[in-house]
Amino acid sequence: SAIQCLSNTPALTRFFLSCPDLVPRDVKPALGQAYGKLMVDLWQSEGRGHGYVAPTGVLHSIKQAWPAFRGFQQHDAQEFLRCCMDQLHKELMEPMVGEEEMLGKSSVRLKRENSGSEVDGGSEESSQYDTADSDSGKEMVRMRKRRKECGVDGDSGLGSSRADQKPGSPASLSDAEFCDATSEGDQHQLSHPPPYQDIRHHQARQYRSIITDIFDGALESSVQCLTCNTVSKTQETFQDLSLPIPSGEVREGQKPETGWVSWAWGWLASWFYGPDVSLLDCLAYFFSADELKGDNMYSCDKCKKLRNGLKYSQVTRLPDTLCIHLKRFRHDFAFSSKISTRVSFPLSGLDMSTWLHSSISPTRSSTFSLSGVVCHHGTAGGGHYTCYCYHPPTDSWYEYDDSIVREVDRQTVLNSEAYVLFYRKESLVMEEARREVDRLNKQHSKVDSLVTSYISTLWLSKFYTLAEPGPIDNSSVICRHGGVLPSRVEAATRLATAVPRQVWSYLHMRFGGEGAVTTMLPCNTCMEEEKAEVRQKEFELKEFKMLHDDKNQNSDRYCLSATWFRDWEAWVCNKAREPPGPINNKGLIIQRQQGPSLRPNMDHFKFSEDIWALFLALYGGGPEVVLPAEGGVRVTSPRPQTMANLRQRLRVRSLAQREDTGELGLEA
Repeated sequence: SAIQCLSNTPALTRFFLSCPDLVPRDVKPALGQAYGKLMVDLWQSEGRGHGYVAPTGVLHSIKQAWPAFRGFQQHDAQEFLRCCMDQLHKELMEPMVGEEEMLGKSSVRLKRENSGSEVDGGSEESSQYDTADSDSGKEMVRMRKRRKECGVDGDSGLGSSRADQKPGSPASLSDAEFCDATSEGDQHQLSHPPPYQDIRHHQARQYRSIITDIFDGALESSVQCLTCNTVSKTQETFQDLSLPIPSGEVREGQKPETGWVSWAWGWLASWFYGPDVSLLDCLAYFFSADELKGDNMYSCDKCKKLRNGLKYSQVTRLPDTLCIHLKRFRHDFAFSSKISTRVSFPLSGLDMSTWLHSSISPTRSSTFSLSGVVCHHGTAGGGHYTCYCYHPPTDSWYEYDDSIVREVDRQTVLNSEAYVLFYRKESLVMEEARREVDRLNKQHSKVDSLVTSYISTLWLSKFYTLAEPGPIDNSSVICRHGGVLPSRVEAATRLATAVPRQVWSYLHMRFGGEGAVTTMLPCNTCMEEEKAEVRQKEFELKEFKMLHDDKNQNSDRYCLSATWFRDWEAWVCNKAREPPGPINNKGLIIQRQQGPSLRPNMDHFKFSEDIWALFLALYGGGPEVVLPAEGGVRVTSPRPQTMANLRQRLRVRSLAQREDTGELGLEA
């Protein structure tokens, strides 16, 4: 049922059918490839097979990524949806290219990292989403939590040598090259750019994918202190809204009873009376102000005390497809129960403007139409999932029950016991624009210009399926220099679509965006950058192995965050797209009365001084945490001059190696 609802999301399905070259083939567990094959079998294989398709490949990939789904026990459909979309995002994500970078300027970007997941028992892989859940679903919030950035200060760019260098045998660095500054030293001085031209500064990037384009929304959560009236605001991104189902007393504005007897009676009564609750009631209850008091008091930054507060949320960005999860399952003490209250919902015209932030323009679309609904039949102990999905070409609704598919009327859908609802944003303006483009395509089918204009197939797919496709974006195939990306050269003719001059002019005038792409030639600059990055990885890996095997090392050990080292290891071994950023050892240290000491149970590695100097020269960061042979912990912060000395040594080895290989002569 969950996969069927995703399959009937037009924007997602069209992406896999029209842009299969954007789905990577070398990323495990290859859920994108399996899902793409499933979409082809479902939508482009009429007249073949048995009339149904078993999603074996998708399930196999999901089980590899999320071990909790292995075996034959029953699982929650909404949790499966989250995990599936999260893994698809990981495999399909591409770095966002800002306007400044497209103009050849450097831009500061944030990297999306992952936090630990609770589904697979603490894996370091995780999703990219927050869940807008206001109470009992905190564990799912943590599972979908985004960490915003990787600790890059405003001027702390990563410097990496780009020359093809041969490992040398550097002398051990003397203690005189390090200052005995305190651990509170200015961290902005720890990562100055390297002084030689072979360095390219790595900036951490923010990633997007077709999943985020379709399902990502944003909330602004505000907490007001009722003593000093100070309001603190936080931004969070959501993939779905988990809505509690309010009782009749809550809907009438009464304070609900909290005793277990009252709750048990309400649960029993719901089986017989079934109070009717609307989806708007659930939304209003979710977005209503929540008073923080008693054991849930608010820690006010201004008062420096626990205070009574008022918490409320507003939507700052609506997704194209709004996924709403109704919290029908309750887990108390040693037993679980299901809330079988009927929740009525509209098939069209769901207006979210009531809960929008004031910063959102009123001209933007805020109404939604239902495209799919997942239903649960049974109890909390076990049951069965079915779904209803809307088919726009035939304007019909269909019920999907395993291998059985049948057409149903709209009233059957309205009477269903909804568990997860998929609402697609409406836009009459986009429908008019699509009709106009189709008219221009037919009218000017013959090319009447000496110059051909190209638009990325990905953006055209968004144009025909999303309510707000955004400005024209060719970054999926065109680099910031205006040439074809090296990784897209073979598929460039499939990833870019030639359009008549009149169509290009209309779309550019209507949506704006990048200038016209008139040639599909590979970018030599990007090719050289890719080669330089390969040389950089080879140099760092060889240098580390050489220093790690060196037996002539002093007894002082330098601590390095295990998280940072694993990120670096993944990058040099081609398992990550981005370098790790500046070293961040702050979490290793805890200040005590007798001085700094290592934080208990904090995972870290102990390396030689030369290895520490290598990483410090390449990436910067800090602080420097040393375990001297005589005992204790020493925390220092390298001075800028020390950083320059370290990088100069790498530069000398780089130039010597390039002279040995004759590379400098060839370049000259």
